[in-house]
Amino acid sequence: MTLHLDPRTLVSGEFGCLEPAQPEWLDQYDYWEDFNARFFQSNGAEYHPDRHSNVQSWLTAPDRAPYAAMADVLLTELQGRADLGDVDLVLMAHWMPDVHLGTSVTNFALHKLGLENGFGFAISDRGRSAPLFALQCAARYLRDGRKKALLMVMDQKHLLYRSDVVDAVQPSNSGSVMVLEAAGQGGLAYVGYERRTGIGAADTARTVAEICTEYGLDRAAVTVIADPDLTEALAKDGPVRQQTPRKLCSAPFAALAEAGSTIGNVMLLTRDADEVSAVLFRNAEGVV
Repeated sequence: MTLHLDPRTLVSGEFGCLEPAQPEWLDQYDYWEDFNARFFQSNGAEYHPDRHSNVQSWLTAPDRAPYAAMADVLLTELQGRADLGDVDLVLMAHWMPDVHLGTSVTNFALHKLGLENGFGFAISDRGRSAPLFALQCAARYLRDGRKKALLMVMDQKHLLYRSDVVDAVQPSNSGSVMVLEAAGQGGLAYVGYERRTGIGAADTARTVAEICTEYGLDRAAVTVIADPDLTEALAKDGPVRQQTPRKLCSAPFAALAEAGSTIGNVMLLTRDADEVSAVLFRNAEGVV
């Protein structure tokens, strides 16, 4: 059974402050420093507060945006576009940790939507490819009578510790939510998920073309959504659409939401070192 995504049921946004910092939170400063030290130790590293700590900024940031708060806003808008009362699966995909460590955002969504029999879990620790893998999970789960999934994709900007990787990206508080239907019609039909390693930068364009061919699509008829540094090299082979890197996991879906139903066949593409991950959709309404 083919999974369908109707672009009209894709909601995306960026956020400022959704949770004002409270002065009394600074009373927890030592607790979070100890948390950092134990987190580093569990990963085989030494923690040096003078070099690594970001606790003060994390506690007092003027633009904190917990994932549950982002989900509340996005799901409220989505409820005005789609029936969410019969969702079977709720997935959450992210790269950055929540500012509310330990909160189950999928449970929040299940409760908000009144889904007593729904099943939910989160996917992380896969970098920005997490939501692409989540799409594959949804495609595999929606069978045997299960028909509808809700995918939430979010990242926020604040870490308890300093990170050169995060500093280089300068992430925003961003999120996307969407409905995936096994019995849907029209919109974008899910074709498949690919993850390939050992791909040099110079081989990315060839790899993209190969993936398109393997799934029966002509690269020239597939719009590739990716970071600007990738789209520049890929444009010679077919249409491309740039995503905004600071949106992290939500970036390709924000670009897809902006394109709407006119985008035709589309590939969502991420690259991390020598690893390429991609998801393909075929436009089921005949748009090329």
